Amino acid sequence: MDRRGRSHPPQCTTSREDRQMVRMEVTDCSVTSRTVAQHIESVTHHSVSTCTIRRCLQKNGLSARRSWLGLPLTQNHRRLHRQWCDERRTWAAKWNEIVFTDESCICLQHHDGRIRVWRHRGERMLNSCVMHRHTSPLPGIMQWGDITLAHL
Repeated sequence: MDRRGRSHPPQCTTSREDRQMVRMEVTDCSVTSRTVAQHIESVTHHSVSTCTIRRCLQKNGLSARRSWLGLPLTQNHRRLHRQWCDERRTWAAKWNEIVFTDESCICLQHHDGRIRVWRHRGERMLNSCVMHRHTSPLPGIMQWGDITLAHL
């Protein structure tokens, strides 16, 4: 008689269900583990916890990360950006007169629209892992900063 206990509970999903979970996350990386659990339960008629699903996805090399936020750029935006860069490519002494600025809005609401996506390492900039957003007025704090080569 073997009295040694297991270090982990027995696996409650089959390898086919594991492949189906991974396939769901790869085809739509923003699917939540709760949605996957509901789908597995509707197909197999037995419940699977969200922790089991997350553990299975991590075992298969997927990790939950915040999605990369990007503004949807049109062809006109790209053309104007390329034109701006081409005009300033040969500048040498003018860079001392340039000031680069940036601003960031800190959202004061409980939810700032960030959702997590499941992705493999190195898939950060894939179009399926980027959540495009439009800027709109939100209640928050606007932070502004600048940087220059020389102090004016």
